[in-house]
Amino acid sequence: MQNPPLITEVLLDDEVLGFRLEDGRFISVPTAFYPTLALATAEERAKFEINGSSVYWPELDVDIGVEGLLAGAREHHYYARKAVERAVRLGRLPKTALEEFGSPVQPV
Repeated sequence: MQNPPLITEVLLDDEVLGFRLEDGRFISVPTAFYPTLALATAEERAKFEINGSSVYWPELDVDIGVEGLLAGAREHHYYARKAVERAVRLGRLPKTALEEFGSPVQPV
């Protein structure tokens, strides 16, 4: 099995999360696939670390890899709910935003 290609550049804005790869490809998904990133400020999104074939946002505790992006994977419901709870707590979303996510997140 071959290792995923390394990431050389990250593009992240309100619309797109994209990785430029060492083999010349550019892969992307809508930022909305990752509510933690979508609900973060531009400053929070700008603080990331490229770790080979994945990118980590320490302040947000989000790690996204090439394989997930290639598969079109979305953020797990648990983490998406935590992102909405955080946005409500910080006043970025109204409390009604939590209604679509059902029960509160339970600590693991």
